[in-house]
Amino acid sequence: MQCMGETLTIRLNSEDRAALETAARGQGKGLSAFVREIAEAEARRVRREAIRADGDRVVAHLAEHPEARSELDEFGTPQTDLLP
Repeated sequence: MQCMGETLTIRLNSEDRAALETAARGQGKGLSAFVREIAEAEARRVRREAIRADGDRVVAHLAEHPEARSELDEFGTPQTDLLP
């Protein structure tokens, strides 16, 4: 679900703006749409990186705390094939 985002104003030097405008035209897009797509892709990458870092912290915690690992083993792995 996408919703209307807030407006963001940025300043670019003329060389950077010209380079981005050229790249945008090459893809048949306007500068704003092109920059928005770049920013959205980077935001997704940053979110995925944060999720991976959280997972790494959980794995490290389990490795350092046998009681936590034991509790996790006690609950087992969810079995999605048990669902109707």
